[in-house]
This record gives sequence, structure tokens and C-alpha cells, in this order.
Amino acid sequence: MKLSSQADESDRQILTPRNKNRLNRPGETTDLPGQVPQDRIDKAGAVSSALCAVHCASTAAAPTLLAALGLGVFVGPAFEWGFTVVAILLATAALVIGRLRHQIVWTSVALGVGIAGLVIGRLLEVLHVHGAGTLIGVVAGLTLVVGHVCSIRASRARSEPRR
Repeated sequence: MKLSSQADESDRQILTPRNKNRLNRPGETTDLPGQVPQDRIDKAGAVSSALCAVHCASTAAAPTLLAALGLGVFVGPAFEWGFTVVAILLATAALVIGRLRHQIVWTSVALGVGIAGLVIGRLLEVLHVHGAGTLIGVVAGLTLVVGHVCSIRASRARSEPRR
């Protein structure tokens, strides 16, 4: 049997702005109706950043092998810039939305450092400083993965009802 104050508290918790836009999937919330859930942006960002890091490492380690396997298209500059732009756009979206929603500084720092690292890595590649550019690109991709995972965890922690 609930006391009236307990019932009122649970009713208030359900109606708070924090929970009013809860979606069907646990952990996925948006601040405004019709927005893409931040978890989806962070998941896509984590996957693209991980693929970016694997791509940078594999193209540096075995470009001839990739060409022999018919995967030479993945070594070209257009593909690499495309990968970089997608990773940067997803990281920027996650950084802005995450900063507004959960306001955790370290998540924003990790995403910001990852974005800067990708830009610096690509610029070093353009300047033909391939070893340093590749290393910075791999580290930046992994930093973005960490930033996205931290953002997912912060979002889920924020969307869970307090006890």
C-alpha cells in the first residue's frame, strides 16, 4: 500500500521534463519530439570511428595486400576524406547534443580531441607526412570511440529514473 506522498512522488517523476519524451527503447531519449535519439548518433559514431581507426591502421600496414584483394578503392583519398567527414559530423552532433543533455565535460573533451586529431591526421597525410598522419588518425579514431561510448553511458545514466 502506497502512502499518498509516495504516489505523488512517482507521478511527478513520470511527468518531469527529463522523462516526458522517453522512447520505446530503454536508454534512448531525446529532448524534443522528432529528434534522432542521441544513443543512435553515438552508436553510429562509435562504429564509424572504430572503422576509421581500423582503416587507417590497415591501409598503413598492408596497402598492397588490400589492392591485391580488390579492395584498392578503400585506399584512395576520396574514400578516406569521406570516412573522415562522416566521423567528424557524427562526433560534432554527439558533442553538441551530449553537451546540452548530460553536460559531462570529459565526453566533450574526448570528442573534441578526436575531431581535432582526425583533422590534423588528414592534413599531415596531405602534406605527405604519412607515418605521423596515420598514427594520429588511428589514435583520434580510438579517442572518438571512447568519447561516443562515454556519451552513450552518460545518456543512459541520465535517462534512468532516480531511486
